[in-house]
Amino acid sequence: MKLHFVGTGGGRFVTASQKRKTGGIILEGKESSIYIDPGPGALVHSREYNTEKLKGLIVSHSHLDHYSDAEPIIEKITDFHKNNCTLAGPESVLNGYGDIEKTVSSYHQKTCNNVINLTEENGEIQEFEIEAQEMFHTEPKTVGLKITEQDKTVGFWTDTEYSDELTKFYKDCDIIVIYCLRPKNSKVRGHTQLNKVPQILETCEASTAIITHFGSRFLESDMKEQKDWLKSKVDQKIIFAEDGMTFPGDRKLGSF
Repeated sequence: MKLHFVGTGGGRFVTASQKRKTGGIILEGKESSIYIDPGPGALVHSREYNTEKLKGLIVSHSHLDHYSDAEPIIEKITDFHKNNCTLAGPESVLNGYGDIEKTVSSYHQKTCNNVINLTEENGEIQEFEIEAQEMFHTEPKTVGLKITEQDKTVGFWTDTEYSDELTKFYKDCDIIVIYCLRPKNSKVRGHTQLNKVPQILETCEASTAIITHFGSRFLESDMKEQKDWLKSKVDQKIIFAEDGMTFPGDRKLGSF
């Protein structure tokens, strides 16, 4: 598997300023690829990648920086109903929840040959096995993810406030991608700050942690100092994602 970071920004201010792109992540497997959280710019910037392998997409929750380009990505994958496409997302994305309106239209859901409600069940997209975990975010149906291809698992710690309850879900990951909106000592409700990352990794078996989904305060901080601090606190290899980055480059995930 490979991770293509189409965009590494998050939150409303970075979405508006585009200090970092907000296009989400493409997870590429041996036979297929899936798009995770296709936010603003996903359609345009995905042209820089091989998208012919895309077989589906996952939207973790109903906030703009995670769902805005979901519908055009569905149209890209299905190519006017020529190709199959699987859409996976929680109840809020598919049907709405309380005051939250559904963020992928009924029309676009019907163009997909398979729709998985991750609030109710886990599922599969081609060779990928998907497990979901409800997170502690301001959007109450937000899900975190574990995606497995053969014997390798990538975890996605999506938008959430830290809780010990969540760490058990990510324990068996080989790689973990952490959405970390805020730098150290900059708490905000419903999101992860860097101070909490060592606690996430304390019981996690992952060899590498990739930090992404940076908010404006994180980008305005001394990024090198933040990274050096985190590296001093954990045993895992630490990577701060950059727009356009591919991990693990020319190596296969199985070699890590």
